[in-house]
Amino acid sequence: MGMPLGLLAALLAAASIVLAAGVGYLLAAAAGIREPWLVAVAAASGMTLTALPIGALLYGLARATGRSKPAPEAPAPSGPVLARERFLELAEREWARARRYGSGAALLLVEIDRYARLTERQGDEGGAAMLNALALDISPTLRAADALAEYGEGQLAVFLAQADALGSLDVAERIRERAEMLPAGQRDERLRPSVSIGVAHLRAAHLHLQALIEDAGDALYAARQAGGNCVRAAPVEVSRFSAPGSRRNDQRAPKA
Repeated sequence: MGMPLGLLAALLAAASIVLAAGVGYLLAAAAGIREPWLVAVAAASGMTLTALPIGALLYGLARATGRSKPAPEAPAPSGPVLARERFLELAEREWARARRYGSGAALLLVEIDRYARLTERQGDEGGAAMLNALALDISPTLRAADALAEYGEGQLAVFLAQADALGSLDVAERIRERAEMLPAGQRDERLRPSVSIGVAHLRAAHLHLQALIEDAGDALYAARQAGGNCVRAAPVEVSRFSAPGSRRNDQRAPKA
């Protein structure tokens, strides 16, 4: 470990002052000065002349060091849920890797059923508490390479890396079953929790990540239209449930 810059400068300054005192003493001796007080004056003069510029140098160094000291970094976000932007970055990277190596991947959109009714009766805090409880329950079941994020109002998104179609459906079904075991809202036992899940497994038709997300959204819409508390997998025929394009217009906007 290197010596701190301030300590090194202080040691150099002390050595310089001692050296200046010695030089002053030798010059006094060379000039034939024998009186002790004159020798002391000569040594003190040398020390003073050396200390002044060194003191100014150390003062400037201290100010520069204080100005250049980096500000403390903000603490990294904690908890199992990624920010939406960070989730999309990770999903984009894993999607590209899966496309390149054919390793498979899947996207799940998980939506709390009757979320609007939940927030009407328990407020936004009740809805947020339910979503957070669901995320905390899902997170330990995922692998390190998977990603979880709050995606929209009452929604979570799960990206499964290196997942096949059957495996991603199994994960979705386990999430649905675990959601049923979550405690109901404290102020309304009638609002038993359940989720609808849309699953999209990576296919050749998914030329970009957005195509995978849209397929998962279509499957989620199909699960919602089927009454909720179920899993649906893409591709689905959106026209069976609504006019073309209406599902994407109906998607809940993500929270800011």
